[in-house]
Amino acid sequence: MLAPLLGRCGLPTRASWGYLSVQSSRGQRFCTHTNRGIITQLLRLIDSTQHIQQYLGQFHPSQGESLAVIALGPNSLSPPRTAVREQLEQLADSLAFLRRVGLFPVVVHGELDLDLPSISRVEGPNDQPNRLCHIRTTNYQLSALLEQQDVETRPISSGIFTAVSESDDTMSYHQGHVTDIATQGIKSAIHNGYIPVVAALGTSSAESRTYALDTHDAVAQLARVLQPLRSIFLVRDASPSSSSALIATSPAMHDLARELRPHASIMLGEATALRSTIFPDPALWTVLRNPRIVQSVTSLQDFPSQEALRTAIQRHVISNGAIDIDALLTQLETRDFIAYFDHDPISPAPEQTVNNLALVFTQASFPWQFAPRSMATSVEQDSIIGNISELALFSISHLDWHNGVAERFWDRIREDHVSLWGSLTETDPSLSWWLTRSSGRIKRQLEEKIYMWYGPVT
Repeated sequence: MLAPLLGRCGLPTRASWGYLSVQSSRGQRFCTHTNRGIITQLLRLIDSTQHIQQYLGQFHPSQGESLAVIALGPNSLSPPRTAVREQLEQLADSLAFLRRVGLFPVVVHGELDLDLPSISRVEGPNDQPNRLCHIRTTNYQLSALLEQQDVETRPISSGIFTAVSESDDTMSYHQGHVTDIATQGIKSAIHNGYIPVVAALGTSSAESRTYALDTHDAVAQLARVLQPLRSIFLVRDASPSSSSALIATSPAMHDLARELRPHASIMLGEATALRSTIFPDPALWTVLRNPRIVQSVTSLQDFPSQEALRTAIQRHVISNGAIDIDALLTQLETRDFIAYFDHDPISPAPEQTVNNLALVFTQASFPWQFAPRSMATSVEQDSIIGNISELALFSISHLDWHNGVAERFWDRIREDHVSLWGSLTETDPSLSWWLTRSSGRIKRQLEEKIYMWYGPVT
């Protein structure tokens, strides 16, 4: 798992050391020490095999550059003002960590009270020139502070956002509305290994004016263009009763979630928890994702196409190798079933695809008669007879196990079935997930499987 990390940690690799390769071993010792520190931090976040699979699936070099667009607004850092330096140092450390483990940050900031003499103060709500000057100066000062923490940045104070005024009142406290985005400056910085630090300023060539932008809106618009893996909104207080809860439930956030690519997520939380965005902790982050609509059908003719169904089953066979496709399709022709699936959102014709898939045979008894306790290693129910639905297939992609899709499928299935049974091998990576959701289980030595059931069984 850690092999791809060393090549993407943001440190010089042997192929790119150049003149460093002829210097003393001090540089090599520093690189080794830094690598070990990053790996140690990463290992502290990994607490399951699912986290390992998630890391390999999302941050492996073969997946390309994974981006995190981060909104750093006026309410992102906690008071008092004297603690700003310490908070920025911690922020820089978190950004460096994300960069080196494969999640490349793009920081977008608005007005920040850095309490530095070089930054002019905004005297009043109508002092627009002073406000713009403040944001521009903050852009370079923030980049300099991050550079002091060995975070290589590129300040970008203009050229990204095109905007128009949100108000016709020329005497008002001008706020801009984003109309277009040019990403060349951001992509150039990323290509050269620099973290872009972008000021939330929009320009209008037609009006020859510059507008301050709402940081959250600017990040939302940028996320629609860049399609990052994480869209992160840093808030001062992430408690359920704070304003972040209102932000998370706003229609704008849910609209953004529907427009992001598969496996992408919107996250709201405090800056102190930034490094945990690699594996989002529900206790620290409010997470929104593209809501997948789980559809259900009861006949083969109701699927988008027979080929789409076969392809979906084939993906499961490749990952598990325990299903005879033709035999399963024959059962679907002769038995009552309910199938649950969602579409592949990145397909040219998503309505003609089957992405994740679950198959439930209704009125299905256990495949064996209940035997005495001596026939099983573990028995947690005294009687297993009668009709019960069979969960014959639960094929969810590796990344969707971690993005809430598996839970959504399971909730949808439970709406239609009071009792279900299914089986897994002891080596199945999802076994622990299922054990926490089952009402009982039996380990059958003959089949080398664990049979589980959910709901009342009589």
